[in-house]
Amino acid sequence: MFAVYGKSLQKERTRKYRCCKYKISDETAMRAFKKDTGAYQISPDYSSEKQCLEFIDLAKSYPEVRCLYTAKLDRARNKKGEVIINEKISRPKMKYFRFKDIPNQ
Repeated sequence: MFAVYGKSLQKERTRKYRCCKYKISDETAMRAFKKDTGAYQISPDYSSEKQCLEFIDLAKSYPEVRCLYTAKLDRARNKKGEVIINEKISRPKMKYFRFKDIPNQ
């Protein structure tokens, strides 16, 4: 499974508004939007990297969406490199890990 991580200007506006009691300006949201840190999943789950690249090509036509990298679903590991087992369901814990960076749009 693959996913695209990045930022959405609309989500940054709501995130900044929630954390600040006072009314924020659009500049604050735009600064957070332009930073290369704090990415979150902006695409649904895809079964192949090709589908992620199609999503990225579509997102390039929308200036309010920034794609930063693709991520791949894999087993989570602890510091020793052992797979972490979810005790409730007795299966390995799964997590998205950075797979490939996307050049600046």
